[in-house]
Amino acid sequence: MTRANGSVRPHGRALMIAAGGGLLLAAIAAWQIMANGRGDGSEASPLVTLPASGIGPDTRAGLAIPAAARAPLPSSLAGTAVDGGFTIDGRGHFVPDRNALRVFDYFLSAGGEESEEVLRGRILLHAINGGLAESAVAEIAAVLDRYIAYRSAARAALATGTAAPADLGARVAAMRSLQTMMLGPDLAKAFYGDDGDLADIELRRMTILRNAAMTQDERQRALAAIDAELPPGIRSARTVSAAPTALHLKVEALRAAGGSDADIAAMRRSEYGAAAAERLAELDGARARWEQRFAAYRREDQRLRADHGGQGNAAYRQAQDALRQRHFSGSELARVRALDAEAR
Repeated sequence: MTRANGSVRPHGRALMIAAGGGLLLAAIAAWQIMANGRGDGSEASPLVTLPASGIGPDTRAGLAIPAAARAPLPSSLAGTAVDGGFTIDGRGHFVPDRNALRVFDYFLSAGGEESEEVLRGRILLHAINGGLAESAVAEIAAVLDRYIAYRSAARAALATGTAAPADLGARVAAMRSLQTMMLGPDLAKAFYGDDGDLADIELRRMTILRNAAMTQDERQRALAAIDAELPPGIRSARTVSAAPTALHLKVEALRAAGGSDADIAAMRRSEYGAAAAERLAELDGARARWEQRFAAYRREDQRLRADHGGQGNAAYRQAQDALRQRHFSGSELARVRALDAEAR
C-alpha cells in the first residue's frame, strides 16, 4: 500500500508513452476488455462481511465480500505480484490515482475466469490485508463501484456498436467522453490525467510514422515540429519517450540500406551499450515470434469467419473468442482483442 501525507506520488507517464503509440493500443484494449469482460450472471457466492465497527449502515453493505474472493487466485494471476497500490493521505482518506487504477485493472483483468462480484471482493480484501482502515476501504469500495459502472457502460455501448467507430481517433474520443460522463471530471482526471492530450499527440505521430510517402528525414522533421509545439511538462516526458522512436527510425534506415543484424547490433552497442543491445536483440526475437503466432491466429480466424458467414454472426464471435483463448493468454488477449477491433 502507498501512503502519502496530503500528496499523491508522481506517476510514470514517460513509461506509459515510451512505446510510441502504446497508449492508443492500451486505450482500445480497454474497450475490448470491457466488451469481453465477464458478468456471467452466475449464482451469487455466500458473503463474508467485514466487522461493523466504525462502518455506517450504508458502507457496511458495500463492503460485503463473497467467500469465493478468499479462494486461491485464478490461473492468470497466480504467481504474479499485484500491480499498483492505494494512496492514503495524512487524514487517513483514500486518494484515487493511477496506482489505484492499476490495482483495479490487475484484478479485473481476470474477468474471463471469475465474476465481477468476486473480483471486486478480491480488490477489497487486498486493501484490508494491506492494513488499511475500514473507512479507507469503504472509500475505495465507493470509487471501485463507480469504475465498475463505467466498465459496464462501456460494454453496453460496445454492444450497440455506438462506441467502436472505425476511426482510431474517434474511438479514443468516445472513450474519453464516456470516462468523464461516468466517472466525473475529477475521478477521470485522477485516473487518466493528461492521457487525452497525449493520445492526440500520439495519433499525430502515428500518422507521420505510417506515411509511406515521407522520407526518413521528412518524418524526423515532422516529429520534431510536433514536439516543438508541446507544453514544457509534456515535452520533457516526450524527451524520454522519443528515444525508442528515434532508435526505431535509425534501425529502419539501416535495414533499408541493406544493413545486417550484425550491423544493427553494432549500432545499438555504440549508442546504448552492450547490455542494452543484447536486450533489444532479444526483443526483436520476441517480436518476430509474436508476429508468427499472430499471423497463424489470423489465418485460422479468417477460415473461422468464412465458415460462420461473417464477423457479425454471434456464433462466430463465440468461436473467435475460443480461438483466442487457445492461442493467447493473460495480457496477450487484451492486445489481440484490440488488434481485432482495429481491423474491423
